[in-house]
Amino acid sequence: MKEYYIIKPSSLNLEQRLKQFPPNFKFCKDYALWLISEIIKKTAYKLENKEEEIWVPLCSMIAKKHPYGYRKHLRYLCDNFPNVGNVLFRKEYTKGSCYSYRLSPHFFGQEVEIKKITDKKMLKFLRRDEYLESDNAFKKNYNFLAKYFNEKLTIQTTEANEKNKALFGNEFDYRKHLFNAVQICDIANKEFCISYTYKTDGRLHHQLTRLSKPFRQFLKYEGKKLAECDVSASVPTILIFLLIHMGRGSEHLDSVICSGKEYYPHYMFCKSEVEPINSEIALFAQQVLSGKFYELFIEDMQKLNHFKVTIKKGEYCFEKIDDDSEVEVKEDKQNLRKIVKRQILAMFNARPSYHLKAEAVFNNHFPSILKWIKTFKKSNHKYFSYLTLQLESYFMLNIVARKFNSKFRGKKPLFTLHDCLITTEDNIDELHHFMKETLSEALNFTPILKVEVWE
Repeated sequence: MKEYYIIKPSSLNLEQRLKQFPPNFKFCKDYALWLISEIIKKTAYKLENKEEEIWVPLCSMIAKKHPYGYRKHLRYLCDNFPNVGNVLFRKEYTKGSCYSYRLSPHFFGQEVEIKKITDKKMLKFLRRDEYLESDNAFKKNYNFLAKYFNEKLTIQTTEANEKNKALFGNEFDYRKHLFNAVQICDIANKEFCISYTYKTDGRLHHQLTRLSKPFRQFLKYEGKKLAECDVSASVPTILIFLLIHMGRGSEHLDSVICSGKEYYPHYMFCKSEVEPINSEIALFAQQVLSGKFYELFIEDMQKLNHFKVTIKKGEYCFEKIDDDSEVEVKEDKQNLRKIVKRQILAMFNARPSYHLKAEAVFNNHFPSILKWIKTFKKSNHKYFSYLTLQLESYFMLNIVARKFNSKFRGKKPLFTLHDCLITTEDNIDELHHFMKETLSEALNFTPILKVEVWE
């Protein structure tokens, strides 16, 4: 390891602070920046979890054998110097908890940037034996994907850092700004971690899934661009399979909806009590597989929200519209489709009757399907999301990814991004063809797939 990337507040000038207030001990600037970076990283995850009173304990980290004296460095960073203040605040030790730290208000909420450190002692201390850390659930089920998280997966750190700074305050809030900086750093440092959330969405979560879309253009594998192949309207597509096979049974369905699942008893109850009409299921499948599923609801949604013919840019969200108000929205079918898609998916995942307008327009076309969905969500609205996302993940991971990896003997890189599979640009046509054939055979119908190169 010749270099390592850390996150620091952009406005922090540590060199000037050291010159103005020289420490009375052997101070390592790279070590101090690393300590600050670790606090910022943990702060990012606390913000992501919507914690409000944020303090970062350093007990477990300090238990490691550090190359420099952490106590003196932390105390220096917490010193309130005249005119410049302190970098960190410290929460004193109490019974049952160790010292905790956070950025001073002067730096918290402000732009951050990614910098390189090169101190040899620090690099030796930070060196890891493996590129990937993963949980047991991943190792047991999908460890065949672990080998692709290696030194070949890179990110253009400088460009990604500048992009993150440019988007801060414009498209990104502080939480998102900080969280993306963490993902960029982790990828640049080859510190990958992956988990399999089998009890909820059934998906794999890692740096690529947590990184915002604008930064995908900076990712490379063996210096090649990455590209994705995904299922268009994936949740409705999976719902087709579920509705068709719910009565007749399916090996794939039984692999996901088993007695060990939390929602299993409720699924069995709904299966016997509420049965969607076959003609509705056929119409639903026809609309989804035509590629015009969300367009079906645009006209009804426009009428329901009293739209004018003239539409202004930026006023796209139905959520903010009162029943008696008139709103001008951009007359662009693609933008309207995105809004309708967001509303229908939100309705699928929310509590029954939470999105009444979306339910109303869906009910105009598929009343018996809506009744089944609402009945299924009555006990716990999260069950429907768990069911559809676990089915989606099952087909993408167990059926497509596993077979693709086996066919090419692990020689073609493969990553997951929820309803997408990702490979290098030169392999994307082969992945697309394989995914289409494999899913068509497993689902008994041909889904619509989209290919996109990350650039």
